[in-house]
Amino acid sequence: MKLPPVAEPLRRVELHINYQCVNSCVFCSERDHMREFRDHPASFSEIAGILRRKRAEGFRHATFTGGEPTLYPRIWDVLSLARDLGYATFLISNGCALSMAKASRRILPLVDELCLSVHGTGGLHDRLTRNPKAFGRMSATLENVEAHPGKLFVMVNTVVSRLNLARLPAILDLVSGCSRVQHFLLSHMAPEGDGLRRYSRLVVRHAELAAAAAGLAGTAARKGIALRVFGVPACLLGGNWRMSNDLYFSPRVTIGRVRLPDGSPGWFEEPGLRPTREREYRPACARCSLLGRCGGVFKRYRKEFPGERVRPLRVRFP
Repeated sequence: MKLPPVAEPLRRVELHINYQCVNSCVFCSERDHMREFRDHPASFSEIAGILRRKRAEGFRHATFTGGEPTLYPRIWDVLSLARDLGYATFLISNGCALSMAKASRRILPLVDELCLSVHGTGGLHDRLTRNPKAFGRMSATLENVEAHPGKLFVMVNTVVSRLNLARLPAILDLVSGCSRVQHFLLSHMAPEGDGLRRYSRLVVRHAELAAAAAGLAGTAARKGIALRVFGVPACLLGGNWRMSNDLYFSPRVTIGRVRLPDGSPGWFEEPGLRPTREREYRPACARCSLLGRCGGVFKRYRKEFPGERVRPLRVRFP
């Protein structure tokens, strides 16, 4: 089906600066990449070269991810260079390094936007990350973020599975204790890596996640937190379709490790103009006014639940 043109230009680069992590999340979508490239760290000169080149091409927003980007030995040098080049910086982290006050004081002043991964409270977070120290570190990170004196936009991402669906109200209560948190993102499991291997056992139905989001909406609003949902077609969120994170997607170029033809590690660059990775549109989507803004249905989800139907919307956004 013909999609409407993408109006927003490419200005965001998403860079996987390493593939190491202290956690081993049961739904990790990057597991295969981490196994293959954890022993092939990028040099600072490689990362600096990418940042300089993309800035010269007009990119002005840099997202740093991994693995766990704060484990990169020169993470503050990377962030400092990005700032000096004129990028707005966005860091995605599980909080392992930011839990340490010294590292937090060094890193946070170089970050404009921070996304923290929080998948449960107490022992549940530890079980899902398969790290008995993970929740303690995340709690310390939230305290350090709260104490940070500078300007900082903070969001929390929770990957929703059958193991933590019932605990979403408790997770919202936990993260809202940090006044810096402004967005709470509920992410449907991505069917990649360990997320794909455990998909049938852990995935929740669209209706379940939509109902959970609806139940949290009032509490989030009272706390001044924007609630968003990733991976569920906007139409299946019903009256809460504006919660679809797809509607706020910015086109980007993702850069990460890949094997070159000779077997050596190199780099790939993959443009993403829409939030459609591993997703597809159904024939009924052609009648939806959000076609091209909403990313559709995960292909693996449709195989798991072939009878589920989308319901085209006739709405205006924004």
